[in-house]
Amino acid sequence: MAQEKWLVEEPKVIDTGIVRTLRVGLAGGQVDVVAHDEPTARIEVHSVSGKPLKIELDGDTLTIDHPQIRWDDPLGFLRSFRGKAHADVSVLVPRDAGVTVGVVSAGALLSGTNRGATLNTVSGDLVVDELAGDLVVNAVSGTTTIRELDGALTVHTVSGDIVATGEIPRFSADGVSADVVLDLHGTPDSARVNTVSGSVSVRLEDGVPYRCTVSTASGKLQFDDSEIRGVRGSYVKQGGELSGQWLDLRVNSVSGDISVLHAPPVPGPSGTAPSGTAPTTPSTSTTTDSEVPE
Repeated sequence: MAQEKWLVEEPKVIDTGIVRTLRVGLAGGQVDVVAHDEPTARIEVHSVSGKPLKIELDGDTLTIDHPQIRWDDPLGFLRSFRGKAHADVSVLVPRDAGVTVGVVSAGALLSGTNRGATLNTVSGDLVVDELAGDLVVNAVSGTTTIRELDGALTVHTVSGDIVATGEIPRFSADGVSADVVLDLHGTPDSARVNTVSGSVSVRLEDGVPYRCTVSTASGKLQFDDSEIRGVRGSYVKQGGELSGQWLDLRVNSVSGDISVLHAPPVPGPSGTAPSGTAPTTPSTSTTTDSEVPE
């Protein structure tokens, strides 16, 4: 396969051939990866300091990093990296490119790709916009904000908070003190969260049924307008009829608070109920809720 490579020490713009895979590894700075409708890529290096930035196109794989990055264990390397390397880079990639990004303290933005991605950060903040495909996030303390994801989400974090919205059919998170906030569209299939002291908040669309199984030592529980305290051990809460599609939510927490809320109904024209539905009376429940301490 044809190979092209550049060692960049000053601002530079590079246009490449066809790209199907992108890998980025930065210590400090900022990397913005944005999808476009071309099969090629454009790299705009805005600044470089500390160490040169290496850019390499090997076949259809584009790699942008400092030469010391180890891609067999990117997060392990990044965690121990003590260099002063810093770069600000923008990359345009094809929408169907697979993306892997690893940063130490650099910030990262990923927008518009449709083949999923893997993001690794130590303390840099991550922002993901309108990604399609499964997303994996590995973080130590960086905050991750995900907007309008269409795909499964898997998160491994220590104290980095996670905020995610979108059509997320499956969600899984392991953390220590990280807070998790989910705003889920449609009817998700499953969500699993394991945490020590991080709080967990899940918002569902109006009328979405769920079964929530909680294991906790001292955390406060809230299900819509119902607040529950003093739970120790396992607790099960059911909202709505579990027939067809419904959310299976499981949370293991030592002291983190847990809440499951429904969004208010979407009003129709002039504030009336949506067409084809009867107005609801707040004091009248049309679903069956049950709660079972275990």
